[in-house]
Amino acid sequence: MRGPTPLPDLDHRTPEFPIITVNVVTLAPQRSIHMPEKELSLVDRCILITLMIKATPLPQTYFTNIAGIGLKADHRRRLLSLDLIEVTEKPITLTLTDEGWRRAAEELGAETPKGAGSLGGTLYVALDFLRRLSDHSGTRTDDLFRLQVDRGDVISAPAVASATVLSTAVGQNADAATLVRRAYQGLAAKPGDYVMLSDLRSALDDLSRAVVDAALIRLNRERDVHLVPESNQKVLRPEERAAAVSIGNQDKHLIAIS
Repeated sequence: MRGPTPLPDLDHRTPEFPIITVNVVTLAPQRSIHMPEKELSLVDRCILITLMIKATPLPQTYFTNIAGIGLKADHRRRLLSLDLIEVTEKPITLTLTDEGWRRAAEELGAETPKGAGSLGGTLYVALDFLRRLSDHSGTRTDDLFRLQVDRGDVISAPAVASATVLSTAVGQNADAATLVRRAYQGLAAKPGDYVMLSDLRSALDDLSRAVVDAALIRLNRERDVHLVPESNQKVLRPEERAAAVSIGNQDKHLIAIS
């Protein structure tokens, strides 16, 4: 008599279906990638520094004709794209934004950029001094550059002669420079807008040309006044050319007071 049939060894059975092993990978939450600020060129930095030091809107002609900075459309577009400046037309004028002030202030105490040369190195030495002055005095950067300073400029002999004409013609109780400011306020849509000198002279037709010229020369030495040439000389009308005032052997056709 046969004994009972043994049961199969369950520990060594071949499975009917393959066993699939799944490795579970826990994914970390995705972080936003912050793109670093595009490095500014030396010209970009010089534009921001100039706007910061002057602390007022500046026409493009100021950079090219006075500051000697080769400001091109590419520079304007790059600084605009970074929200560092605002640009208005007729004439093209640049203004620092709040972010532009912050970025320009970073140049105080910054290392001299490569390729800056001897003049650039000297500039950054001066900027480092201004940073230490600002830190020592507790003065904000924008307040530091908006200080009104009496520079005591040396006036040439022709300017002194014109000033004599001014005081004689206008009299002690009437300041022609004040009248120029008042006329500008009546013509400009807002402070800092550029006004043609031809329009300004028309508003001051009670004053002689010599008196107005002397007042403009005097005002040109004040920080908030900017007299500049028209960047596109071809568009000037004859009366606009005739109304120009010559300062530093250059005809100025527009005035802005910030």
